[in-house]
Amino acid sequence: MLDNTILVTGATGTQGGATVQALLQLGYRVRVLVRSSSSPASQKLSKLGAEMALGDFDDISSLETAVQGVNAIFLNVSPSLEDPEAETRHANNVITAAAQAGGSVQTLVYNSTVLTGQHHSFPSWETWNDFARQYWLSKAANEDRVRASGISNWTILRPCTFMTNYLQPLAPFFFPELLSQGVFRTALGPETPTMLIDPDDIGRFAAAALTQPARFHGQEIDLGAEALTPPEIAMELTRASGRNVKAEYIPQHKVKELIPQSHIISAQTFFNERSAQIDALALEKRWGLTLTKFAEFLDSHQNDVKKSFTVQ
Repeated sequence: MLDNTILVTGATGTQGGATVQALLQLGYRVRVLVRSSSSPASQKLSKLGAEMALGDFDDISSLETAVQGVNAIFLNVSPSLEDPEAETRHANNVITAAAQAGGSVQTLVYNSTVLTGQHHSFPSWETWNDFARQYWLSKAANEDRVRASGISNWTILRPCTFMTNYLQPLAPFFFPELLSQGVFRTALGPETPTMLIDPDDIGRFAAAALTQPARFHGQEIDLGAEALTPPEIAMELTRASGRNVKAEYIPQHKVKELIPQSHIISAQTFFNERSAQIDALALEKRWGLTLTKFAEFLDSHQNDVKKSFTVQ
């Protein structure tokens, strides 16, 4: 096992978990910040070989302990419906602990989101609900904090929509009728493409940035593998699941009514206005990492697909 120890925050989530697995496969020591070592997600990471560091983003002393002896950090913080300032506060707490760790932390990789910093150019920006606006403002503020952190090597990754959003356990949150009724209901237009990424690919890019800091230093990388329209997504889900999945479109007058109430609708609306444009082939060539197409993702997750689309 390689000597460097890498701390992964948000390790029990989709992107953090993928990063942990990618790092362990490369032979690195991985420490994960978790609130409970007995949760199923934490136990899974422990069995894979990760070291547990009990802590909380709001517990400064636990963060100071977690970063001791760490060479690199994967910073992955999430928004909170109950606490609008949580995401920026949590990122700042981790970065502050890292900067005060006696110089051991040399590398910081922040996991942001595609189009961060461009929110003011979205035509409907002023109509969005408070949570949706705060989401983008927090991501932009965190990116600025990373750039100004003083840590020797930093990288910002900006992934797009997860391919896992169309399967359990995430699909019911994003698309309530998708699994139960086979209806992909969306505020997107029928010709609006959604840029998709396999979270495992995010993990591999994060692992590369964490373990090749000089190569990735100062890079701000938009991550996406394939852009598909709603009919194309429905077609792939139909093929992979064996169920008839159809795309249905929320009327625009209804969309305008829903925007102040739903951050999911707000997000889909901005994709209508500013769809992410990522050259996946150029990305693969530049960094030497292969990206997964949606069909490949579904085929490699057949058990998850079948379980997700089996009506109980």
